[in-house]
Amino acid sequence: MEINMTNLMKNSMFNNMSEEEIRTILDLSSCTQETYEKDSLVIEENEDCDTIGFVLEGILTIQQYGLSGDALTINVFRHGDCFGAPLLFTSKAKYPFTLVTSTKSTVLFIPFAQMRTMLEKSQTFNTNYLTFLSNHIFILKNKIKILAHNDVRSRLMIYLSREIETAGSTTFRMRHKKIQISEIIKVARPSVSRELSNMERDGLIRIEGNEIEILAPEEFVL
Repeated sequence: MEINMTNLMKNSMFNNMSEEEIRTILDLSSCTQETYEKDSLVIEENEDCDTIGFVLEGILTIQQYGLSGDALTINVFRHGDCFGAPLLFTSKAKYPFTLVTSTKSTVLFIPFAQMRTMLEKSQTFNTNYLTFLSNHIFILKNKIKILAHNDVRSRLMIYLSREIETAGSTTFRMRHKKIQISEIIKVARPSVSRELSNMERDGLIRIEGNEIEILAPEEFVL
C-alpha cells in the first residue's frame, strides 16, 4: 500500500523524523487507508477503538446531537491531526464520540499493536507521542476553562490569552479564521464577529487585516 508520506510527516507524532526513519518503524502491511466522501460516518460513539487514525486529507468533525436532533460540532480534525491516540493504553478502549467527514477525506489507520512497537523502536517517536499527550491534556484543560464561561466575550478572551502566550507578544497575526475560532470556543461564527467588533469598540483590541493587537492585556487574565 502506498500513502502520501509527505502528508503523514506533517503530523506532530513524526516531528524530527525523516521519511526513511518512518518507513523503518512503520509496517504499512498491517495498516489500512480509507477514503470517505463528504458527510460519511467514520466513527460511531462507543465503537471499539483499536487503531489510531491519521488524517492525510480532508476535514472530519466530532459531532454531538442535542435533544432537538441538531448536530453540534465539538472538535475538528484536519490534515496533520490524528484521533484515538489518547486511548492507546486504555483497556477495552471505545470511542467517546461520533466522527463524520465535512469534506472528502483520507485517513490512515495504524493498529494499536503496531503503535506500541513503533514506540519501542524509536526514541524520537516515543518522545513525540508523550509530547502529543501533554499537549492534548493542556488543550483539554483550556477547552474546559472556555466552556465554564457562558458569555462569548469571556470565551474569546481566554482564547486570545492563549494566543498571546503562543506568540509571545500582545501583537500577532491570527492563526485561525473566524469559523475556526467559533469551533474552538463553541459559539456561532456571527457571534464571534460581533463580539470581536464589540471588543474593538470597547478599546480591548485593535484589528487590522489578519493582525490583532491586545490593548488591555491585564483584562485577559480570567
